[in-house]
Amino acid sequence: MNNNQTEIQAFNEQEYKATVGGYKPLGIAGTQMAIFSLMNKQIHLRSPSELKELNLKALLGVRWCEDNFTDYDERKEEFFFNHRRLASALIADCQFCGPYSEAMERKVGVWKMDDGQLVINGDRLWRPDGTLLEHGMHEGRVYPETGSIGFDLSTDAASHDEVNKVLGAFNSPQWIHPMAGELILGYIGVGIVSVALKRRPHVLMTGPAACGKSTVLNYVRQLMGNLAYACTGPQTMAAFYQSLGGTSKVVVNDEFEADPTRKSCKDTFDVARASYSLQEGDAGIVRGTVTGKSKSYRFYSPFIAAGISPGKMEPADLTRWVVLEAKGKPSGARLTDAEARDLGPKLARLFISRWDVFCASEDVVRQCILDAGGDGRLADTVGTLLASYWAFVSPTPATEDDAKSLVGLLGIEERIALHEVNDGQQCFESLTSRVLPFKVLCGPALVTRPLSVGQAIGMVCKEPTEQPEVVTRLAQLGLRVALSQGKWVLYVVCSPSHVEARKLFSGTKWSLGGWSTVLRRLPGGSESTQRIGAGFGASKVTVIDIPEHMRSADDYMDMRLAA
Repeated sequence: MNNNQTEIQAFNEQEYKATVGGYKPLGIAGTQMAIFSLMNKQIHLRSPSELKELNLKALLGVRWCEDNFTDYDERKEEFFFNHRRLASALIADCQFCGPYSEAMERKVGVWKMDDGQLVINGDRLWRPDGTLLEHGMHEGRVYPETGSIGFDLSTDAASHDEVNKVLGAFNSPQWIHPMAGELILGYIGVGIVSVALKRRPHVLMTGPAACGKSTVLNYVRQLMGNLAYACTGPQTMAAFYQSLGGTSKVVVNDEFEADPTRKSCKDTFDVARASYSLQEGDAGIVRGTVTGKSKSYRFYSPFIAAGISPGKMEPADLTRWVVLEAKGKPSGARLTDAEARDLGPKLARLFISRWDVFCASEDVVRQCILDAGGDGRLADTVGTLLASYWAFVSPTPATEDDAKSLVGLLGIEERIALHEVNDGQQCFESLTSRVLPFKVLCGPALVTRPLSVGQAIGMVCKEPTEQPEVVTRLAQLGLRVALSQGKWVLYVVCSPSHVEARKLFSGTKWSLGGWSTVLRRLPGGSESTQRIGAGFGASKVTVIDIPEHMRSADDYMDMRLAA
């Protein structure tokens, strides 16, 4: 053997001896064993039939296997690797740990530990204070080594000028809403620490073609780097399951034309709704599999989307999204892709270092929104974005005066009005906007006119005894206008078996019933037993106040038909 071969062999032996291995048992998942390999820092699920000699050596390390599970065969008078003993020990260890849940796994991303502070899992596992941890088990969670997050302890934090440069680029479109750019900057912070948050608000940008929506969306995609899942158009549920489940990625969705009647759009809203408030221990969306066992899909992804037509959102979705509208052509500062990719890690490093600033500011801003008349959902949605923005621009938490200034600049009254839209109002609008033929008295003549149900109700309020045909027709529809305790109220039959009432809600989500429960959430809402009209028996009805604008029209024939 020459000198070169001797050196190579010595080097290989040194590397071989330095090889680590082994495993940490995590539990059992059905008939599979869940382990954390100390060889490659990954989580593995293996059935007993897969625990063979070479598989175990590849999974746990050749040297570790031979050092710990080499036995002597007295009959053959030789040493051998006893993979059966290792397999049995591995199975016993996993069975001792009990059932394994995927919720134990924390992949690439920024996570919150029991002390309320953050831990970052990337190429290394580290905390913002500089503490380095080993990939593996911590506080009952598993941190596998699954790739780069895009920034590290050595990454420089963004300077004040760099933050302002990004903010200027976000403000390049001609936004109609105040502080739109600031809210988008706040979204960047939300995206960086999404899993650590209680609420994850979403942003929808809309406006005409070439107003700068897609440009801003591209900035977000480049700034977020490895934490972004970029897509075009509404996605299928299967795509979200495969790409987002259990991750901390944000969804950057261009050409999103919201149309709740399309399944792909509904799936997008469903995942966004789940992502808004899903907590780490929750099961998420559970689906069956071909094996007969359920599988849980957990989503922590804040969405940011852009589209020309925002569509009509359900109230539950509307309160989880901040809608920003632009007009005209964009102007002002721009970012190149290279600049955005360079600034993204710096912004992330800055925000993580100011996690305490964000947490303290969130409490103050949230309370300020509540004091201004906003509800809890508005405080969660807008307050989180404003507090995130503040953490980028200030090294100290927001004071009460700072919070009042932010809320004042935002135009909180408009946001409050937007969030007041609810399911009850939407259900009432669906009912009263239905247009049907009614027989009405015009002088001495009885004529047939197309009227909305709301118009018919207004006519009865104005002339209770002058339109008997309208009253009769409303009764057939399961409706009755009455004057009760000095105010006009509407009785609506509760039973979903009432054919005519069900027709009024056809094409809506109340087409099969449920309108009675939702309508009771409106002012004056209660349940009673009443006769709908002459010749009708008593039945369960929902009682609601008739809005003033509906009963005070001067000329019912000039009322605008609701679309």
